[in-house]
Amino acid sequence: MLAQIERWFERLLRLIAYAGGLVLVGLMFLVIYEITMRYFFGRPFRGGYELTELAMSLIVAFGLPYTAIVRGHVSVDIFARWLDHPSMRWLTVLVHLTGAALLGFVAWRAYIYASGSLRWGDITNMMRIPKHPFQFAVAISAGLFSMVLLLEAAKALAGPDKDRQDSI
Repeated sequence: MLAQIERWFERLLRLIAYAGGLVLVGLMFLVIYEITMRYFFGRPFRGGYELTELAMSLIVAFGLPYTAIVRGHVSVDIFARWLDHPSMRWLTVLVHLTGAALLGFVAWRAYIYASGSLRWGDITNMMRIPKHPFQFAVAISAGLFSMVLLLEAAKALAGPDKDRQDSI
């Protein structure tokens, strides 16, 4: 059951990460447009910096949860030899639950900030783009990352999966 939930959740997060890839492709075209306009026509695109900032927030927000579920983050396993015993499973659960709580708090605070930004009508300086959709994306991303860590904690609590071969 847990493996089935993980597969479904990974597929959802992969689709979101693909959306981040599309934003990255759009950012690539924006940079090409900026360079072309600046160097060949002498007319720089004034909103490029703002669009780059907003696009980067989406790229990170869309890619972070998927990177977490596929364990794509950099990790250093200094103590893995001593802590990778069934009797130390509680420590893995504790670490994942602590991370989930921290990211849940970040998601909650980011949601409150984005809600305030929506109420205040916070916009970018040059292009007057509302900031709240991008802030909500960050809040949702942190919430999804928190859910990934809760799933990892549940898997660690359930014990090792014989079918799964993780590379170390």
